[in-house]
Amino acid sequence: MARRKKEPALIHRKNISDAANTLFISKGITDTTMDNIAKLAGYSKATLYVYFENKEEIFFSLVYKHAKWLYETIEKIIQIQPSTQEEWQKNYLKICFALQKLCENYPIYFDGMIGHINVDMTSKETPQVYRDIYQLGLDINQLINKLIEDGVHLNYLQTELDFNQSTLFFWSALSGIIRMAENKKEYYRLLGLDNKTFLEEEFLTLLACYKKG
Repeated sequence: MARRKKEPALIHRKNISDAANTLFISKGITDTTMDNIAKLAGYSKATLYVYFENKEEIFFSLVYKHAKWLYETIEKIIQIQPSTQEEWQKNYLKICFALQKLCENYPIYFDGMIGHINVDMTSKETPQVYRDIYQLGLDINQLINKLIEDGVHLNYLQTELDFNQSTLFFWSALSGIIRMAENKKEYYRLLGLDNKTFLEEEFLTLLACYKKG
């Protein structure tokens, strides 16, 4: 423990988060306790509270980590400037499937991203991670605004679109499609549906709402 005390706070937070991640995935968030996390991480329970206010803050620090991955993934896609409508549509589908991949691999963090965060953003006592998630959400929206702008310039999307409104609709509809597909994956298989093909058709159907002409 003496050696650990000399390590940077960032290392301690990572150790705790890694242990919590293992437990959240195996036991679920509700059934995971701070005692469980402390034991697996090799810390005292009191030490956990030095670095995190509660279990919820640990969980949302992991939500932020995965939201950051999504942001960086979308940013890389957006940086590839499309010169044709076909290239733009490929970028759009890449973003859709990036979100689907997050839901498939880390459903609890996907739900954390799209769910309600019950904290007071105006309170100075609110942990920084919640503000970071909020800001990251705004940053991701800006990337989607850029995607829509590119689609308009390429004469693929309607010119009169309200970018902010379209982005909010896009995220809510896309999240619903992906969540439903993940929940009903086995049922779709019984119906003989290929999940990837089904999702691509749904993503393109959503896009048709804003397609020009």
